[in-house]
Amino acid sequence: MEVQVRDVANPIGENKTDEAINDYIEVLAAEWNEVKEKSPWWKFWQRLSMVRVTDFLLNSLDELITYADQVIEIGPDKKATVMDAINRLYDLIVKEALPIWLSPFASKTKELILQEVISPAIDWIVAKYRSGNWQPTPANELAIQWKLKAQMFGVPGGHRPK
Repeated sequence: MEVQVRDVANPIGENKTDEAINDYIEVLAAEWNEVKEKSPWWKFWQRLSMVRVTDFLLNSLDELITYADQVIEIGPDKKATVMDAINRLYDLIVKEALPIWLSPFASKTKELILQEVISPAIDWIVAKYRSGNWQPTPANELAIQWKLKAQMFGVPGGHRPK
């Protein structure tokens, strides 16, 4: 598989309101409230695990993409609708997980995560769906490909692992 490096994610269109997505966000908010770790009020410095938050968002992202792909016609609008839903989920769950020292930068952090992480993640997931490339390449084939690339491009410093 060829590594593709881009500087810009695919375009984002216009958000389409969908009642089922609104219902899904309500369900996810309720599920989140059940699975999140609860700390006593006096331990205000303790935050939720970012891994827990990330896992929750990525699982939600996958389902939202699958749904939007089937009910919205235009690609950039599908992405905008999914981005809006993730934006709302982010507001519900990530604010509880941010370290206290990061709170003053919460809005910039949110913008960065949505535009620089979630948006390209949507592109990547959709590309995988479209190509049907969800089956992993066998490890021995990967090892051969990597070895060939290492021989082609060399390894910095001329060092190669044995």
